[in-house]
Amino acid sequence: MAKLISQTDLKEIYKKEVKELGETRIAEIIKEKRNIQSEGKKSKSVFLCHSHQDKTIVDKITIFFNRLDVNIYVDWMDNAMPKVTNGETASMIKSKIEFNNRFLFLATYYGLRSKWCDWELGVAYSIKKVTELAILPIESKSGQWRGSEYLKLYPIMVIKEDELEHANSNSVTIEKDHNIVTLEQWLSY
Repeated sequence: MAKLISQTDLKEIYKKEVKELGETRIAEIIKEKRNIQSEGKKSKSVFLCHSHQDKTIVDKITIFFNRLDVNIYVDWMDNAMPKVTNGETASMIKSKIEFNNRFLFLATYYGLRSKWCDWELGVAYSIKKVTELAILPIESKSGQWRGSEYLKLYPIMVIKEDELEHANSNSVTIEKDHNIVTLEQWLSY
């Protein structure tokens, strides 16, 4: 299996995007993502399960998937979400997991320790087919990311480090055992 992308890899691609598009346009793209759910778009939409302590990684992932023409739903980008976490938050998150056609767990140091991420993964598992779920492991800065054993139940999204700069929806793959599909295929079935 190819080396998984790291926070450093994401930072490099983000810097290139900033250089190409400018900081103002990058901020606009991230802000535009806040409105996607209110527009009723479901095609190529992915609920991004993540720890809020990974905000900088989430910004970079949002920009990366924007390049691939994939809509990423991020709860804290949704202006309709309650400002203070409560029961309504859980209800809304559950409906967003249902609404988006795919679910992606951002497996980072903080994501693996988050009770909310565990809960969201459980909700997704109960409503979606396993083929509609994927784990995106991000290596820690030290390169010592280790997954929890239960994550082996789910397909892994592979973004090859050496293809990161020129990645497209056919070079990013979703892999489980010997079954490999492209991101484009995963979003389409």
